[in-house]
Amino acid sequence: MQDMEPNNQQESGTLKRGSLGDGARALLTAAAAIIVLFGLRESRDLLVPIMMACFLAIISYPLTDLLRRFLRFPHWLAVTFTVVVDCGVIFGIISLIKFLAADMRSTLQGDLVTRFAEKFNQVMTWLDQMGMGEDARKLVESPQDILNPQQLLSISQAITSQVLSFMSVCTLVLILMTFLLGEAPLFRRNFRTLPNSIQGKNEVISALRGVQRYLFIKTIASACTGLLAWSLCAAMDVPFAFLWGFVAYVLNYIPTIGSIVAAIPPILMALLLGSWGDAFVVTGGYIAINFAIGNGIEPLFLGRQFGIATSVVLLSVLLWGWVWGPMGMLIAVPITVLIKLALKNSPDLSWVALIIDDTPTDNDSQNTKLN
Repeated sequence: MQDMEPNNQQESGTLKRGSLGDGARALLTAAAAIIVLFGLRESRDLLVPIMMACFLAIISYPLTDLLRRFLRFPHWLAVTFTVVVDCGVIFGIISLIKFLAADMRSTLQGDLVTRFAEKFNQVMTWLDQMGMGEDARKLVESPQDILNPQQLLSISQAITSQVLSFMSVCTLVLILMTFLLGEAPLFRRNFRTLPNSIQGKNEVISALRGVQRYLFIKTIASACTGLLAWSLCAAMDVPFAFLWGFVAYVLNYIPTIGSIVAAIPPILMALLLGSWGDAFVVTGGYIAINFAIGNGIEPLFLGRQFGIATSVVLLSVLLWGWVWGPMGMLIAVPITVLIKLALKNSPDLSWVALIIDDTPTDNDSQNTKLN
């Protein structure tokens, strides 16, 4: 009995030291993750073009592969044709931004200020009847304090210059993408030569194909969203209708947050320049569009193939938006998918992948059938 007591003490001491080691390792892992995130944030000027080139190459490679397989293009010609198509898309976006800037200038030079002044006078008359007109005029004396054409024009020009300067980065992106597409067969051949015993080999291929499918379907869904938003704003005579449609198209790539942000400007425009009824119709229209696209069409084609909890998707959008800005928010879901795959195949961090997993189980499918 006496001999067993020291052994028990030694075992308990060993357990305590082991648990302390696990805690210290968890703290070190969290600290390393924070340091990596800050490093990614500080190096965004270098990493964002590289990530853009990688994802653009992932999206564009099916076209290159299609030209090689079915049209028998040489690889260099298929890559050249793909790069030309991507350049055409980027040039189209630049032309569209110039068109939107010109449309904004022409609208501001029209009757927009007059309509807003009439609405402002109506609101002030109503506030005078309620006995709050003087207090309101202390805050805003005239419509020009809210809607100043010169300020709006300067804002539109600043946004245009920022976007065009951002588009200049596309030159570097296209060069990197060209090299990635050109060496894609080399990467694929080297990847296939890896031993079959390597964990996650098939999962990596499946994840990359899933990212391609996600971005392709998301592009179609975003185009439908932008077209419907443009039609709604044009029907309700909301100024800058085409601009709000384009904003809805771009921001629809950002899950949850993007649709909400895209709806705010046209609703405010409808309220300021129209009536409460117009704002209610525009609000209801945006809710219907986002509900139909986000909860109907996208799940129908995408399903739950990524297996990531919705709350994790929202947090990843906020996190990567903080790290890499708007571009990080646009590619937050594909990045999170690849990170989850890496965590899943890590012996020490596989539990994190299990926590954020939202893949349907057999019990879920059986419950669905019973219901």
